[in-house]
Amino acid sequence: MKGWREIFFYVTVGTGMALATSVFTMVSGLFTVTNGLGAVLAVALAGGFCLIIALSIGELASMFPSAPAIRTYLKTAFGERISLLLVYLYLISVVLIAGLESFIFAQVSQQVFPAVSSLLVIVTLFMSVMVVNLAGMELPRTVQVLTTIAAVGFLTASGVLGIVSPRIPLSLSQLTPAILGTVPAATGMAVFLFMGFEWVTPLGLRPKSYHWNLPVSMAISVGVLIVVYGSFVLGATSQMPREAVSATPVPQIAYLQTIYGSFGLSLAMLLALSATISTFNAGVMGGSRLIYLLAREGALPVWCSSLSLRTGAPTGAVVLLSTLSLLSGLAVYRWNAVLLVAVIGAAIICVLYSAFLLSALVLRKRRPDAPRPYRTRVWKPLQWFGVIGLPLLGVQTLFSEPSLGSRPVYGGVVALAIACLLVWAYGSVPGRDARRRAPSSISASL
Repeated sequence: MKGWREIFFYVTVGTGMALATSVFTMVSGLFTVTNGLGAVLAVALAGGFCLIIALSIGELASMFPSAPAIRTYLKTAFGERISLLLVYLYLISVVLIAGLESFIFAQVSQQVFPAVSSLLVIVTLFMSVMVVNLAGMELPRTVQVLTTIAAVGFLTASGVLGIVSPRIPLSLSQLTPAILGTVPAATGMAVFLFMGFEWVTPLGLRPKSYHWNLPVSMAISVGVLIVVYGSFVLGATSQMPREAVSATPVPQIAYLQTIYGSFGLSLAMLLALSATISTFNAGVMGGSRLIYLLAREGALPVWCSSLSLRTGAPTGAVVLLSTLSLLSGLAVYRWNAVLLVAVIGAAIICVLYSAFLLSALVLRKRRPDAPRPYRTRVWKPLQWFGVIGLPLLGVQTLFSEPSLGSRPVYGGVVALAIACLLVWAYGSVPGRDARRRAPSSISASL
């Protein structure tokens, strides 16, 4: 696989990882904070930030090809403790979003099959994912590519159909000063929509892939996602009142039924199923490998580094991540904490993406002569703008939903406290250097 075919594969992986079912919950959240045109503007701005991030991560990936991305970049730039803090926050966000994803999938399933319990769907989903991962099974590349193409084409076409035959007139006059004032917080939330495009970095098919193909593919993935989300949000704005979109955590169902009639419900179920297959399982697999790597370094309990001799799967890590994610899904179900979890996850992602940008800048200064087969041409002040602006957007996101009160802030503090406790417990463990030098059969695949 070479040339444009290779780039196309990377683009479908990066794009597909971001097209999770839970992104529609954040679309609902955007309409709670701002109106439709404000949401479109927020998506475009968030996409601009992520484009800068993608090109910066491309530079980092070219320096450390096929490395366990988030751990390697942050550790090289910031050292042991700060990098561990950020990696733990990343894993917390994975657990939160996995729980949210399972709940949203259950909500869609219940719309199609009313007799099915959401609780049963959540538990069954996690048990199935755990079994699949413990068996060492991964989604074939062809299936990943085809499901992503279908999702991108379907969502874009559905958005365009809503735009060309509007039921609600749109005008730039709707972008009032009050609405523009809501855009920063909405932009922080919209960053959530793009999460996952960077997960393609460990998948380079050969070393030279990191010279151009893989970095450029991430930027293309972000561009595709801007078009997909922008068209969908604008289509929903053209067809549905703002209150109708913000009133449900699964606005795609109402929108697709508006466009396609009763058949829209079945289409929504197919969309949720394909998204769950391609992103949910891959997310658990990727997260479990990161847990395994940390355990090998002594940064998590040693039992998390256990491997299956038959399949090579990181059994301890899979069980831990699946269990925590299941508890997260049950908590979302019990307290209907959909938007709360989404907002906290978006805030964490803003901080992590800022750290990626800062890593690229720090390493340019500390290692100016290090090989960089790919070097981003993004204007340096724009990178600094992202470094400073993204955490500020994340903070605004925590205050974006008046109905949630101070709960997002408390949740963010709890997440940070957990990460700090883990750093305190594992930030300086005797014998870690010996474990770090120990060979690992799974590290090369991370």
